[in-house]
Amino acid sequence: MNQSPDQGTRPQIIVLDTGGQYCHLITRKIRELGVYSEIRPSETPASELAGVLGIVISGGPASVYEAGSPQVDPAIFDLPCAVLGICYGQQLIAWHLGGTVSPGKKGEYGMAHLDLESSAALFQGATGRQQVWMSHRDTVTAAPAGFDIYGATETCAIASMGSAARRIYGVQFHPEVVHTERGRQILSNFLFGVCGCESDWSPREQTSRIEEEIRLRVSDRNVFFFVSGGVDSTVAFTLCLRALGPERVRALYVDTGLMRDSETPFVQGVFESLGKGIFAVEHAEERFLSALAGVREPEKKRHIIGEKFVEVQEQILASGQFMEGNWILGQGTSTPTPSKVVARPRLT
Repeated sequence: MNQSPDQGTRPQIIVLDTGGQYCHLITRKIRELGVYSEIRPSETPASELAGVLGIVISGGPASVYEAGSPQVDPAIFDLPCAVLGICYGQQLIAWHLGGTVSPGKKGEYGMAHLDLESSAALFQGATGRQQVWMSHRDTVTAAPAGFDIYGATETCAIASMGSAARRIYGVQFHPEVVHTERGRQILSNFLFGVCGCESDWSPREQTSRIEEEIRLRVSDRNVFFFVSGGVDSTVAFTLCLRALGPERVRALYVDTGLMRDSETPFVQGVFESLGKGIFAVEHAEERFLSALAGVREPEKKRHIIGEKFVEVQEQILASGQFMEGNWILGQGTSTPTPSKVVARPRLT
């Protein structure tokens, strides 16, 4: 499998999103291991998942026994693919297959030590006592029939469980988080040892594809960015710069006066290192600080900052001072699907 996604490659792994903060991180870690994966809503019908080699059910903040909590189609457990449940995902596996999930007497948040003694394929090369990252209160208190218990922590008796025969596994901890010291090995075991995936994805090889997509979408127009100095806008700007050239891309950074010490000079240095004449700073410190004078309530401050930022942006766009000709407003995102880095038409 060496095709890029736009050439017809189907995802080998689907990550079902149950609302957890690490869902996109799971997908990214899978791709870093060389396997193309995509995210789907947790309740995606099993019929739409036919043909994948593995399904990962993400963690989430809800309780599986509460009405309205994110669920999965129980038929996914009868598909001829492997399943890995992480945190809330493990609890969903137990809940749907006849186990028991209960409110924990004491939650685990942060570092924990897992005692893992198992010859299961999921843990090849990753057994023994090890550090893991936990973020849960509910726990699986009884595994489904036919499931083995693989490991425990001081406060979680079923920190991992599984059925090798059905290729269904659950872990209460988060292998996708760097603080889980053998998490990468566990994910690799699932992908290649359990699911039988083949390497078909390389982030480095996607750059030229993304740049070509940018050229196609932008066509003969130019792209203007409001940049923050963060990952999303910086990556999107850099990709457009590489795809279109310095004559067709511009960036503006709004200094609100609320930055960390020396942050504005740092951001300016980063962008100016990419090329001359492509970056400018809008000094709007006085406008923001005067609007916030005397305001103490945090939520009101956030509201004022948001409104003021939109106001400043609209004034800049209306002035035309940075854009002459056929320009569109660019916006980027660093979600796991690179094609999301696109230029969006300017609204007038």
